[in-house]
Amino acid sequence: MKKILLLLTVAALFTACNNETKSSAAAPGGDSTAATTSVTLPYTTDYSSSFKVGNPEYSAMILQGSWKDWENNTMDNMKSWVADTILAFHSDNVMTKGVDSLQARWKRGRAGYTSVIDSIHAVMPTYTIDQNENWVLVWAKEINTDSKGKIDTMELMETWRINKDGKADRLYQYDRHTRKQ
Repeated sequence: MKKILLLLTVAALFTACNNETKSSAAAPGGDSTAATTSVTLPYTTDYSSSFKVGNPEYSAMILQGSWKDWENNTMDNMKSWVADTILAFHSDNVMTKGVDSLQARWKRGRAGYTSVIDSIHAVMPTYTIDQNENWVLVWAKEINTDSKGKIDTMELMETWRINKDGKADRLYQYDRHTRKQ
């Protein structure tokens, strides 16, 4: 009886030690093939089609610097998160070069509003595997009140590139409409 009990114990231990756990790499929606299968796209991408989730700290940096500081009209710390060489393409088709120019433009723009209320729909840090670059994508709604009390609501999308030093060095900004003058 002792031999049978010993044999069962050894067999149970051997079985427990040799169980391989299979991890599921299922993509959202339950499709486990999406994480490992490449898909032929109907177009060749100019930049990349190889992305993965990026560093969430970059999302926090962009939301604080670009959004919360704009909303609170406190843009003096811009040089802590924006590269000196930033190139910003704004939704009004104006390109700004350099952190000093960007900060001056934003301060001038924000001075025209007595109130700004931002609401973030989504933020996503992403990393291009083949290009070795970090990006942050932001979708948001902004409600601005100007000095005359006129309220303007717009939907915005920003795409920020983060350089090797962890600073934003590129901005592409889009809004849902061109504001009436």
